[in-house]
Amino acid sequence: MVPVLNLIFGLPIKTAVATSLCAVCATSIGGAAKYLNKGIADFRLGLFLETTTVVGAVSGGLLAIIVKPQVISIMFTLISFYVAANMVFKENSSESIQDDSNYRETIVSRKLSALGLSAITGMISSFLGVGGGIVQVPILYLILRLPIKVATATSTYMIGITASAGSLVYFFGEIIDYKYIAPLIIGTLIGSTFGANTADRLKSSSVRVLFIIAIVYAGFRVGLKGLGVNIL
Repeated sequence: MVPVLNLIFGLPIKTAVATSLCAVCATSIGGAAKYLNKGIADFRLGLFLETTTVVGAVSGGLLAIIVKPQVISIMFTLISFYVAANMVFKENSSESIQDDSNYRETIVSRKLSALGLSAITGMISSFLGVGGGIVQVPILYLILRLPIKVATATSTYMIGITASAGSLVYFFGEIIDYKYIAPLIIGTLIGSTFGANTADRLKSSSVRVLFIIAIVYAGFRVGLKGLGVNIL
C-alpha cells in the first residue's frame, strides 16, 4: 500500500506510511480470521512475539516523524532487497524447510532470538508503514523454521496489533490522510479475505515466489522515487 499511495496517488512518503498503517489493520482482520479458523496461524506464538513488536512499533513511529523522507524511501528499498535475498538463498538450506507436523519441535530454542528481532520488526513496520509482514514472515520462516504458509498466516494475525500501535503515534503527529483510509480498508478487507482463501490452495513454493517478486518490485520503485527518479 505504501508504494501505491506514494507512486500512484502521489502522497508524500511519510503520509503514505502513516495512512498505510491505518489500513493495514483491516488486512489483518480480513486475513487473520480465516487463518485462525483454519488453525493455520500460530496464535500463541504471535501473541508472545507481539510483546516486543508493539514497543518497536511505537519507537519506529516516533522516529519516522523526525527523519527526512528520502531516508524512509531508501530504507524501504534496502529492507525489501535484504528480505528477498534471504528468502531466496535460505530456501536451499535443508534446515530451513519444515512441514506442518514437525516445525514446533524447533521453536523453543529460537524464541528469544525471534523475540528480540520482533522489536526491530515493529520499528521497521511503523517506520516504513509495511505492517511488519515484510520482515516478520522471514523471521518466522528463517529463524523459527515455520512452514511458509504458517509464517504468512501468523504474520497476518500479528500485523493488526503492530499497525494499531504505530498508527496511534501518527494520529497524534497529524500526518495521516484520512480520505484514503476508508477505500483502503474496504479494498484490503476484500483482498485479504480472498488472499487467505487462495493461499490455502497454492503450493508453498508459489507463495514464497510471489512474496519475493512483490517486495523486490515495491522496494525498487519506492527507492527510485525517493531519489527523484520515476520509471516503470
